[in-house]
Amino acid sequence: MDTNRLSLTDPEAANAVAPHVRAAAITIVALALLAGALLASLWLASFFLYASLRVNPLHAGLWGWPDALLAWHDGRMLNGGRRLAGAALLGVLVAVGGPAMGLYSLVTSSGRRRLYGSARFASEAEIRAAGLL
Repeated sequence: MDTNRLSLTDPEAANAVAPHVRAAAITIVALALLAGALLASLWLASFFLYASLRVNPLHAGLWGWPDALLAWHDGRMLNGGRRLAGAALLGVLVAVGGPAMGLYSLVTSSGRRRLYGSARFASEAEIRAAGLL
């Protein structure tokens, strides 16, 4: 039996690889979430831009906003800069801020004990029990 080779059934070898696998999995999930947020932001920016231009926003698709940005840059879409910026900002806020606020509200409503803000005035019996009267 060759003892110089690492085996996957060896507990020490598995423990040495586990943190790297976990870090790789976390990185892949984070990149997938980032890509999803970017695509959602792009679609929402196109949606809001088409709605501000009084065009059916359901026809926007993913490339509506970048196409309009290139048209504005080339001078074919006059006075469209504010609409482009507003649509991009609103798209990012809705696509990223909405889920973030939802996650925040789920985390804060988990029934944890409040660290501050739950103060009240003591009753007379509590003041007497503390020996302050």
